[in-house]
Amino acid sequence: MSLTGRFSALFLAALAAALLIFSTALWVSARVYLERRVRDRVTAALAILAAAAEIHSESVEWEPHERSIELGRESGANRLRWMVLDDQGRRVDHSSNLDDAPGLKAVLQRLGPLDDRDHRRLVDAEGASWRVARRVLRPEDRPGAGPAEGDGTFAPYLVLVACVPLGPTEATLAALAGLLAALSAGIWVASALVCRGLSRRALRPLSRMVESARGLDASEPGWSLAEAGTGDELDDLGHAFNELLERLQVAYERQRRFSGDASHQLRTPLTILIGQLQVALRYERSGEDYRRALTSALGRAEQLARIVEALLFLSRPEAEAGLPGVEPIELNAWAAEHLASRTQAPGEPAIVHEGGTDPIGIRAHPGLLGQLLDNLLDNAVKYGKSESNAEVTVETRREGDEAVLSVADRGPGIAPEDLPHVFEPFYRSPQARRRGTVGVGLGLAIVRRIATACGGAVSATSGPGRGTRFEARFPIAPEPSASIDRSEPLAVESSR
Repeated sequence: MSLTGRFSALFLAALAAALLIFSTALWVSARVYLERRVRDRVTAALAILAAAAEIHSESVEWEPHERSIELGRESGANRLRWMVLDDQGRRVDHSSNLDDAPGLKAVLQRLGPLDDRDHRRLVDAEGASWRVARRVLRPEDRPGAGPAEGDGTFAPYLVLVACVPLGPTEATLAALAGLLAALSAGIWVASALVCRGLSRRALRPLSRMVESARGLDASEPGWSLAEAGTGDELDDLGHAFNELLERLQVAYERQRRFSGDASHQLRTPLTILIGQLQVALRYERSGEDYRRALTSALGRAEQLARIVEALLFLSRPEAEAGLPGVEPIELNAWAAEHLASRTQAPGEPAIVHEGGTDPIGIRAHPGLLGQLLDNLLDNAVKYGKSESNAEVTVETRREGDEAVLSVADRGPGIAPEDLPHVFEPFYRSPQARRRGTVGVGLGLAIVRRIATACGGAVSATSGPGRGTRFEARFPIAPEPSASIDRSEPLAVESSR
């Protein structure tokens, strides 16, 4: 079932329940009211009949000739009937219209003993329903009455009976029930039509968004859904989803570019390696020639191994980048020890460590942290060369709740348009390509991944002719201890 159908079904079910409850409550209220009116009517009739009787000390006298009783003389289907019986069950008097209902007359005369005051619903021999009330008049009902006098009918007690037909009341209730059922059904049907139309109209923008989403193609640029244009939550949903699509498109394009660059970087050394081996095997050579060919092939194979290892590291999800073996490290002592163990190649600028005496504790993987620093140093040595071959500065310091490890060179710097891309895999600036500097563009990408795995972040500041500074920031950890991992780090050529 569609969303429109579910919404309409839920609304119509709630409306049906509300209409049923309202109609039932109204019908019950009407029935209680009408039955109370009938009950009050027969009770009032008994009171009038009782007032027409004369109660003495030892008997009750009925004097119909001295008092005019108008009960039962009205016209219409709702006429009241009454009858007076003596203690023997003989009829003493009755309304003039009682003879019009012979079925009721027979039933009243066969009534058994009842309480002094009794109300009940009876069905006569003709199937008509009646509300019947009885009252017994006895001498004790009026204490202090005088002796019997007059020419009326005397009896130890009299039974007064009044009855009202329930046919009109039942017909009114049946008509009301039919009217309520018709009105409820009409309201429900009209609401169903209106609700379905309004639901379709309200969800039409969502349907357009669905059709737009079905038409998206990953191979086409500019992923976006059609705007709802409603100015409500659907518009907010469309904006949020389009922002998500923009981020996904950026990630998709980055991944596609990464795959293309990786294929190119792997294809080039493989092609060279295969070409060198084919040339070496083309005809018989001396041992020295084979040695040179194998040495060159080994260099290409090692380059391939470094690229593959870097790609495997970068292919891990961010959540899995944090490797086991994280431990407390005192950054000042660790940096000094790591730099002391580094071998400086001929022609490289000097590396100077600037650190304080206060301990700076962080938690990191020693081997990965060493790889981070080595990549930054290789990058500074390779791209930070200047005519004066100035030194490279490694600084460790504390800023608030962060530990900072920075590497700064005094080289030509990075152009502002290239600076936002230096941490992207395989990115190399046009300036580095023109100079012919060897590299594949994975070193700084690995630096960022390692900093993220250790809970930190890395940034770069530079400008043409002002050198470049890379800063890795890590959260401060308590109880530091000097530690360094002497195992072989991830060997990757760093490049801008």
